[in-house]
Amino acid sequence: MHTLQATASSSLSLPSGTYIYAIAASTPSTQQQRQFALISSDDSLRLFDGQSLHPLNIVSAKCHDGVTALKEYRGNGTGGFLLGTAGRDGAVRLWDPRSTSQKAGIEMNVEKKCPILSLSCDPESYTIVAGTELESYQATVALWDIRAPGQIRQQYIESHNDDVTELQFHPTRKNVLLSGSTDGLVNLYDTNIQDEDETLLQVINHGSIHHAGFLSDDAVYALSHDETFSIHPITNPDSEEPHEPSPIQFGDVRPSLHCEYVVQALSTNQGTYLAAGNTTEKCLDLFPITPSPTWGFDYTNVWRLPEAHGEEIVRAVYLDEQSRTVFTGGEDGFIRAWRQNGSDHTEDDRNDGQEQLSSDRAAARARDKKKYKDEKRFRPY
Repeated sequence: MHTLQATASSSLSLPSGTYIYAIAASTPSTQQQRQFALISSDDSLRLFDGQSLHPLNIVSAKCHDGVTALKEYRGNGTGGFLLGTAGRDGAVRLWDPRSTSQKAGIEMNVEKKCPILSLSCDPESYTIVAGTELESYQATVALWDIRAPGQIRQQYIESHNDDVTELQFHPTRKNVLLSGSTDGLVNLYDTNIQDEDETLLQVINHGSIHHAGFLSDDAVYALSHDETFSIHPITNPDSEEPHEPSPIQFGDVRPSLHCEYVVQALSTNQGTYLAAGNTTEKCLDLFPITPSPTWGFDYTNVWRLPEAHGEEIVRAVYLDEQSRTVFTGGEDGFIRAWRQNGSDHTEDDRNDGQEQLSSDRAAARARDKKKYKDEKRFRPY
């Protein structure tokens, strides 16, 4: 097991009792001074410095009425690096993190303003896709071309019969879209096909989907809300094999990973990690998912984040390969940076970070632990 060191911590001046939902980069990886964004339960979209975690700009004090999703839109002639958000108000918005207007540059809306729970972006095709809650017996996967945001380009309204909780584009074949739902299904679509009856490439039955995504060009994973995990081969219609390989069923991973909950999967150029938390032991572990000889967890190369967010649940994890930093956000309302000992930072940077970390942990312990009880609040767990 390897250990990462907490080098900085910040509340970003968030209101007391605020949860952090998601973290994303807000500048290109080639930029030396990296900046990052987060969404939180006060419905704000904020930027922070990737080195010190000092708060920067508030892109929007209220980006949605009930924000639920944050994704990077790594520009392609749209004016640079953008941030995509979605919310329970039925809107998808694209934000320029350099702007000080607190107004979205582009807005798209689903029909009847159904609450949106999931979001994905493909800048190469100018495509945004959003997944909605089940409302009036219908859950929708809607796609837009951002060059014509006023009209939905295509939508799937019969493929799921419950909340759409996950969306992701294939890593190389961008016409292939994955969706996951609390109806237990993970669907793969060919978005080049307009007819919904013909667009489905594969349907996987797993259980109420918390997260799902691509592990490689030919494998997908599924994680349910009860922490059941599985890996499935992508079917090949041109294969001459009489039977497709069977899925790998891991069952409830909490005993084998010694965790209490799973946060999310983290895709990197080196592979995928599953982030799993334990509030009793006050830690977060990153488990590599390896393909050889068969798909499974590499228990010898686990990365541990000791103390994590204490007894509070970690809701967001972001792994920045360029700076070799893991960022975490939790129900304690803090953002934290984790790096391996010996990373390229000055002694003053480390001392400043440790002083801030100690101060913030003391503040966190003194905070009111009372959780919000609002039924309309977004709860991914």
